[in-house]
Amino acid sequence: MQQAEQVLTDLVSRFRPEAASGMKATFQLQLDGDEGELWHVVVADGKCQLRQGTAAGPEVTIAMTTEDFGALIAQRLDVMQAYSDGRIKVKGNLWLAMQLGELFGF
Repeated sequence: MQQAEQVLTDLVSRFRPEAASGMKATFQLQLDGDEGELWHVVVADGKCQLRQGTAAGPEVTIAMTTEDFGALIAQRLDVMQAYSDGRIKVKGNLWLAMQLGELFGF
């Protein structure tokens, strides 16, 4: 089983600043259910920061298992299929959630 911090560090290492031009957004990530770990990714000014804990007013919240999130980043999990199967839950700006692949190259 993958650790959330390891998976999220991999995510941040894939950040593509050119895809974030003009974007200012906070992505709340809830990994491994209600009792799991909370992290958030802040994208602003062509930079990306990973922070542990709850964000104040995130534009979108994404909930899934750490294992599925790691598979998504590694392109072993189809995002549309996982969403339709209920393995990914999105609250807030769905369009912004769909930009993760572009922002992080998956």
